[in-house]
Amino acid sequence: MKKKFRINPIMKKDMMVGARSIKMSFAIMGINAFLTLIVLFVMATNSMVGGMSGYDYSSLSYLFLALGCVECGLLSLIVPIITSGSISGERERQTLDIMLTTPVSPFSIALGKLGSAMMVVMMYMITSIPVMAIAFVLGGMSWWALLGLFGMLLYLGVYVGSVGVFCSSVVKKSVMATILTIVIGVAIITITFVILTVGLGVKSYEATLNNANNITVGATPMIMMLNPYSPLVDFFIRTMSSYSLYDLIKETGTLSAGYSKIYQAWIPISLVLNLLVSFGFLKLAARNIAVTRNKRRK
Repeated sequence: MKKKFRINPIMKKDMMVGARSIKMSFAIMGINAFLTLIVLFVMATNSMVGGMSGYDYSSLSYLFLALGCVECGLLSLIVPIITSGSISGERERQTLDIMLTTPVSPFSIALGKLGSAMMVVMMYMITSIPVMAIAFVLGGMSWWALLGLFGMLLYLGVYVGSVGVFCSSVVKKSVMATILTIVIGVAIITITFVILTVGLGVKSYEATLNNANNITVGATPMIMMLNPYSPLVDFFIRTMSSYSLYDLIKETGTLSAGYSKIYQAWIPISLVLNLLVSFGFLKLAARNIAVTRNKRRK
């Protein structure tokens, strides 16, 4: 006898509640309207630049880059708003005690909250396909690029969402949880960039003292693999040109063969590392939920 597929009960509950809200429809309409305005702006700019020489359809390939960056930015703002109220919102509505009395494990609660947020993200992405298709019909981009972009957006949603669920389990107010989520994200991006800049600056100074023509890059750029946006940067560079982050690092200085192989696989390595970090945030959120449950039982 085949086992029935069981959906996470927390995710199922949030999806049913969200489906009844008209806010979802207005949000989808607003996002697609904004993306459409970006398309019209890029096409109008292209028309004015072309002038009497005619319309340059080849330059519309950059429409994919513009829409992709806009979607990444919207995702980075929407997901924290959704997930930062996942646990704290239950506490504010005084439904957290009811949820904690269920036999669902703390990790399943955290995973369900993240899953419901990811279903919203997938709905946004699916409804934006007609707008994104303009970049492929007019700009000549391949559909594999669209699939790759959606995969990157899902990964980014999981990362940002896990941080949001963690912050929601720590802070009692949803507004403060949203702010804390954004602060943690900005801190991770800033710290990795500062370490990279300082590290390369030190190596450049050492090369100057030794009268060397090139600096030895070494493992310094690897810190950027912990930056959640670095795989997206590498993806966009690879999609829009024949370059990659590996080529840019190679032009910076001398690389050994071992480091070259690591940097060539930048996207999969960075994805794995950041997904492990996301899993860590979910485990921390589950531990905070478990502590809250134990306090309620006492």
